[in-house]
Amino acid sequence: MSSHSIIIHSTTSEGQTMRPDTLTNWFHAFIIKTDLPPIHLHSLRHTNATLQIANGVPLTTVASNLGHADSATTTKIYAHAIQSAAAASAEMMDHLLNPVHQTD
Repeated sequence: MSSHSIIIHSTTSEGQTMRPDTLTNWFHAFIIKTDLPPIHLHSLRHTNATLQIANGVPLTTVASNLGHADSATTTKIYAHAIQSAAAASAEMMDHLLNPVHQTD
């Protein structure tokens, strides 16, 4: 696990270890209460990874942050995000190399 990994270890008010479904149930209630689109808690993991990839974080770093043993796992799971990031990168380079000059 990377030094940036977050481990959630929650306890109840009595000091007992919180069951994983307690967090899941809390998140579900939070989504309903705040009228947010229905998503699962695990979806936040995918959102996190996709945002990292879209913002140019190296794939090896994303893989490490997710706890993947190697970046091949990350590549397989997030191929769609990698393709979108590559397309955005190509478009940016095209704009840099072929600037459009507007005349008034």
